[in-house]
Amino acid sequence: MSELDYRDVAQSIQEDRPEGFRVSAIHVNFQAMDLDIQSKVRDRICDRLKETASYYLNDDLEIFTDSSIDQKWTFDIVHECGQTPMYDELNEQYYCPICVEETIFDY
Repeated sequence: MSELDYRDVAQSIQEDRPEGFRVSAIHVNFQAMDLDIQSKVRDRICDRLKETASYYLNDDLEIFTDSSIDQKWTFDIVHECGQTPMYDELNEQYYCPICVEETIFDY
């Protein structure tokens, strides 16, 4: 599948993933790829993406089909502790609100 190269997706996520965070889910939009495929084939594609991404990212993750996203695919991350991260726009980085001792919200 040229539109969804499993290894390229995993490598791109690896490059974009902040340090100290793991990937919890990848969302795939088959409609954005103009792929009219049967659900059985779509399930096999998702299974193969899950296997490949889990191997390359060394994370236990889930794959979801999601036609509401604008991109062909996107991903969710969680902190090492399992907490969903917050995004600090002042520092332009993700952080864990539980594990971080000081945040911009500490006055």
